[in-house]
Amino acid sequence: MSAPKIGLLCGDLDATRDGVADYAGRLAAHLAAIGLDPLLLTTYQLADATAGETVGVTDSWGSAGIAEAVRAIRRLSLDVLHVQFAPSAYRFSRSVGLVPLMVGRRLPLVVTLHEYGVWAERQPARRMLVGLLWSMAEHRGWLDRETLLLTVRCDRVVVTNSGHAAVLARRLPGRRAAVTEVPIGPNIEEAPADRAEVRRAVRRQVGAEDEAPLVVFFGFLHPVKGLERLIDAAAELRGAHPTLRLVLAGGDESHSVSGPEAQALRRTLQDAARRQGMGGQLVITGYLPGAQVSRLLQAADVAVFPFDHGVIMDKSGAVLAALSHGVPTIATPSKVDHSQTGGNPAVLWVWPPDGPALADAIDRVLTEPTLADRLRRAGSAEVERHQWPQIAARHARLYHDVVEQAAARTRPWPGTAESTTLGRPRPTRAVAVAADNETAAGPAPCPVSGSDSRPGMPSPRPTRSARGAADVGA
Repeated sequence: MSAPKIGLLCGDLDATRDGVADYAGRLAAHLAAIGLDPLLLTTYQLADATAGETVGVTDSWGSAGIAEAVRAIRRLSLDVLHVQFAPSAYRFSRSVGLVPLMVGRRLPLVVTLHEYGVWAERQPARRMLVGLLWSMAEHRGWLDRETLLLTVRCDRVVVTNSGHAAVLARRLPGRRAAVTEVPIGPNIEEAPADRAEVRRAVRRQVGAEDEAPLVVFFGFLHPVKGLERLIDAAAELRGAHPTLRLVLAGGDESHSVSGPEAQALRRTLQDAARRQGMGGQLVITGYLPGAQVSRLLQAADVAVFPFDHGVIMDKSGAVLAALSHGVPTIATPSKVDHSQTGGNPAVLWVWPPDGPALADAIDRVLTEPTLADRLRRAGSAEVERHQWPQIAARHARLYHDVVEQAAARTRPWPGTAESTTLGRPRPTRAVAVAADNETAAGPAPCPVSGSDSRPGMPSPRPTRSARGAADVGA
């Protein structure tokens, strides 16, 4: 029996510009390790650039592009289609929300919400009326204001954190039973190294003394991540820690911030450092391969994530990577999910996220060994909940369930021919075997080709022709 074929529709699948792309690549690799056949589905252009590691299904993500993608997906004879939803991954086109209407009910459909609960009408005069209309449509189960039909008509909705689950329950109360919460895993694997040597080598690379305090942020640079406040905090610490270095390790460009906007953001951060007299103590690395990010984390004394809207632990691969590397971590709590973050001892939570509060928290970690050790131990325990083999096994069980549900929908009446979906009998037993494999040894570490804070996507399967696979049904 062939391995169950899972199509992971990921939008613009470029891990150097998008965390969802990295997540999808890691999920695919770990699904393959437990016996499934995942296909990463993206644009023809990006598929061609990966030399067969992904399958191209469209040229764009507008309504015509989505229709083209669905036609290609139908020819792939998938057992499950799994849409990875984040608006930026689809160039902020809402047309991906039409996928359930175009695919129909015979192909099991799963949707993971990576970004959710943030959309609002931009014009204040219309905000209340538009919000009321959307609320009416959502409570009746017609449409979702962010995903249109995706969350309304799919077989299962995967959320990565309780905050998104709560928003979904308020908007679509009739869909509570269809929601499954599965946290994400770290997006950087630890590169084997002598930590003492790495500490010295990294400090030399950033122009610091061997024992200089090293404060690190990593992830895509973005205006809402509080990086100017972090520079202010580092400046306040110069008296107590005159040799301190602040390293912002992350790509300037992403799906959300690109071109002139990305260049302007870098200039803004550099100007802020110069105003504070920190020009020689701030390092902005730009893109780094995953192995180099791992070395930086191994050398760091503290990692800081001072986001404007706070950090949701279960959806931040960067925070989880810092914890998995044993770095004492400081972050601002989420405004959406205080219960999950504010009480979690794995992180030193700071509110309000202003310069003085951040400076005090950083100073405490640098000068209180007991606090730093407690954060390391709690962080290590937290990461145990976010292991990729277990994440893949939970997805395999979920796929098994939706395949069973689809089989029930298409089961023939007595005396008729056996029903199949898209021309293939459902391999429910094989999916169940993969789902039961949670306790098996985990796969080997994913290959790393790198991104600013996320390694490049590992190949989940043998190379195939990207465009050809979509055209002839690989």
